[in-house]
Amino acid sequence: MELEMEKVYYKSILRQKYNIVKNRYVMEEVIVPIAKVLGLSLEEVIELFVREYDGADLYESHAFAEQARMACLGRKVDIDLGLCWICDFYRLISKKEGDLIRKKVVEDVLLNNVPYKEALKRGRELLLKLLKSREEGVV
Repeated sequence: MELEMEKVYYKSILRQKYNIVKNRYVMEEVIVPIAKVLGLSLEEVIELFVREYDGADLYESHAFAEQARMACLGRKVDIDLGLCWICDFYRLISKKEGDLIRKKVVEDVLLNNVPYKEALKRGRELLLKLLKSREEGVV
């Protein structure tokens, strides 16, 4: 009897998890992008999430996706503008200045819907302006 109740309880939890994961936002913002990146089917990624996360974490997965999108875009900006070289290694501009440029590009793309190439161009212009102002002794 007790084993049967555990099975029913477990099935109920699984059903709840599947319902959470199949929410439109979780599917669009989490499951589909991860499936594309990993080259897996949607069902395989759903199984992965249901197996690895509890219900609360599954609910929060949409918020994690927003954070991940910002962080990944920030890394891409670092690479595309060479901020890791310019700030971290050569210190041609300060870490704070690099962070501000990165933040501006990420905000333009995610909040202001500016195309990435255009936002990156604006970021590069800011970076060059900073570097040139140092060259001229303005800063």
